[in-house]
Amino acid sequence: MNSLNLFFMNESYFKYWGKAEKDGTGYHLLPYHCLDVAGVGAGWWDEDNALRESFIRACNVEEHILKAWLLFFIALHDLGKFDVRFQLKAKELALGLNPLFSEADSSYSKNYDHGRYGRHWFNQERNSYGFNTLDDTELFHWISSVCGHHGRGFGTGNSYPPSADESVIEHDRKSREQWVEKLKSMFLEPAGINSLDALPEPPALLAGFCSVCDWLGSNTDYFNFKSNADISIDEYFLGQRGIALSALRASGMLGEPIRNGGMDIIYPDYHPRGIQHLVNQLPVEPGLTLIEAPTGSGKTEAAIAYASQLLADGLADSIVFALPTQATANAMLERLETAGKKLFPDGVNVVLAHGKARFNSDFIKLKDAAIGKTAQGNEEAFAQCAQWLATSRKRVFLGQIGVCTIDQVLLSVLPVRHNFVRAFGIRKSILIVDEIHAYDSYMNGLLDLVLEAQKKAGGSAILLSATLPSSRRSQIFYKWGSVMPETETGLPYPLVTHAGIEVSNWESTEPAEQRIVKVRAQPVENMLPDNVLLDEVLEAAIKGALVVIICNLVKDAQKVSRRLRQIVVERDVSIEIDVFHSRYRFMDRQKIETGVMKQYGKGQLRARGRILVATQVVEQSLDLDFDWMITQLCPVDLLFQRLGRLYRHNLIRPQGFDDIPRCKVLVPSGEGYGYHGAIYGDERVLWRTQIILEKAESLEFPDAYRKLIKTVYAEEPWPNEPEEIMSAHKKYMEDEEGKRAAAMGLAHSDATPFADTDGNASKLTRDGEMSLNVVPILLERKKRLFLDGTSIDKLPEWEKDEAINMNTVPVPHSWRRYLPDDEEGIIFLPMMPDNSDGWKSPDGVFTYNIYFGLEKEDK
Repeated sequence: MNSLNLFFMNESYFKYWGKAEKDGTGYHLLPYHCLDVAGVGAGWWDEDNALRESFIRACNVEEHILKAWLLFFIALHDLGKFDVRFQLKAKELALGLNPLFSEADSSYSKNYDHGRYGRHWFNQERNSYGFNTLDDTELFHWISSVCGHHGRGFGTGNSYPPSADESVIEHDRKSREQWVEKLKSMFLEPAGINSLDALPEPPALLAGFCSVCDWLGSNTDYFNFKSNADISIDEYFLGQRGIALSALRASGMLGEPIRNGGMDIIYPDYHPRGIQHLVNQLPVEPGLTLIEAPTGSGKTEAAIAYASQLLADGLADSIVFALPTQATANAMLERLETAGKKLFPDGVNVVLAHGKARFNSDFIKLKDAAIGKTAQGNEEAFAQCAQWLATSRKRVFLGQIGVCTIDQVLLSVLPVRHNFVRAFGIRKSILIVDEIHAYDSYMNGLLDLVLEAQKKAGGSAILLSATLPSSRRSQIFYKWGSVMPETETGLPYPLVTHAGIEVSNWESTEPAEQRIVKVRAQPVENMLPDNVLLDEVLEAAIKGALVVIICNLVKDAQKVSRRLRQIVVERDVSIEIDVFHSRYRFMDRQKIETGVMKQYGKGQLRARGRILVATQVVEQSLDLDFDWMITQLCPVDLLFQRLGRLYRHNLIRPQGFDDIPRCKVLVPSGEGYGYHGAIYGDERVLWRTQIILEKAESLEFPDAYRKLIKTVYAEEPWPNEPEEIMSAHKKYMEDEEGKRAAAMGLAHSDATPFADTDGNASKLTRDGEMSLNVVPILLERKKRLFLDGTSIDKLPEWEKDEAINMNTVPVPHSWRRYLPDDEEGIIFLPMMPDNSDGWKSPDGVFTYNIYFGLEKEDK
């Protein structure tokens, strides 16, 4: 060993390994690994202008000062590995590096959590590090953000010193102190930070940023193990820049956005209309933007065009687009893939949160390479992030454009493992949320927290709705820290509102398209179409019409479609009956959804003479066009969403359907709303909507949007409102307040983080009915198989997660007592083949059929 090597090895912090092969054939010295991670952070900071500006806006600190603090603390992320208990996880290796470690008890190594103890040691030893005069709160948040990078939380138990000789304990302490001093000289002193009292507030993006840096810095495809201390710390750090940039580029983290944005740039062949003319008038600044306009009026294009201006100005480096359902997310993917090529002309990752095919192959290689590589096993950052990425719904936060369901966004404010990585991806992006009227009080409470965090991070959000009640509008802007301006005559419609430096409104100068829809309320038992109406539907289809029957309950859709199929057989006519709802395996639902989009869309494959029986899955964001609609009664704002699927495009209609769009609304023939009231919660909204429809012969748009939504959702009682309706409303409001409180309580709890699984995502983010996740399986000699015969437990771990996702069926929480226990949010339901081209549970309670989906026998 040469003299230079001996000089560096005299530093006690070189007596610790940071990463090691399982078989002990190689290891990486801990200081070098810490600098790999800091090197990724430095490269990312330098190359991503938008991300850098996001950090600076959030902290209001000079750039070089903030960068110095960031790199200093990121290089401390593994401070807890300077502890004999971690080192003895690879005992032979540890003793070879430092024979002194033989004076310690290795039995405590297995459960040693270096993240938790890294925070513990820093807080306990901060005075010796020179942080004795700082505000403990700020310091605590900085060190917690970097030491919590493994996503498990810190627990609530006590922390203890090693069971070791005092000389070992002192060696660990001295090494930590030397390492902190070295980092101060590397990062803080060159930035002119001579007083540690100048520590700024920790950036909201720090935890996620550090975690992803640790993941990339742990990738041995780029950062080779180095076990000889033959290069100084400073030289090593400088030499890692090129390697760090290669890792960042390969991962897809770095993307070069468009230099100029706007409607004419992103949609050069598109003739702007309505609110799209306002895009170039909006302030190019961080803020909250609300676009309110009718269905089919181009809100999505306006939002993307405005986002392009924010990207071009360096106010974000990516877009996250959140939608209410998987179907709407799927429908949005193709539109964003096309726009993405304009937004990121040098290359773009467009990632669907629950899709498998469209994903950067480099990430798949990185993920595969991570499994089971190191001596620390599942504690290794790269392996952990690979596991987190394995379920495809998490990938949304890694590309330049991510498309996801809203629950994936809401998880960023809930106690879920790696929620800070999810939060990092959202807060550095422009967050676009579609159909914001579609969520209940529980989800709105979580969404409000997301928006508050977005503002705190200096980010931007764009919200879209056709039918937003005024009370919710005011609440959203209040949570952003702004006041929504109102006038005596009410706000105009369509409208764009922006809250940045100030709150401003823009009204489209182009008159909104006038549209009349004929409506008729028809009382029927249980709000189900009778045989007379079903015969009318069939006759319309025979004449070439595309007819939709929209049900509020999946069981109603299954019942109606089954009856229609019987009538078709009885009458011996060739009419296709399609069924579309949420209670299918995801793999089946994707196929059905693709067929529905083709048959009932505006493209060349549009059918003639066909009937679709569906649920709420067709009322949001899907570009479907029907000639006639029958729908069960629902709240007025959601009814307007459904009506947006009537005569959506200028198409040739069949005879008898070529004048004004028509809709028949099924209302109860008796008193009460039964399960429909339970679905929508507020029976007063249903009752008021019914009263309006019974008196109206037609609805005129866009006037009906503001006028009728305001009327139905007005808090003042109507003069003729029944006592039972007022009582039901009062109870509903009390329940909603409880839901919001529950959401706040969960978000702010110190609970041990939940596993980041799709099952837990539904349970934690949705307080409504569809909150259980069931996987139908076959049992063969005690082995679990999917319905196609694939063995579940023989699949690699990440592929197993993906396969479970594709085979999952969402079901009502009310089914809980009929189902087996869950495994981390997933319920495996044993089935067996039956004689009707499907499967059934051994007790006969459940059946699964690819056409009808999962059904439960009424008990």
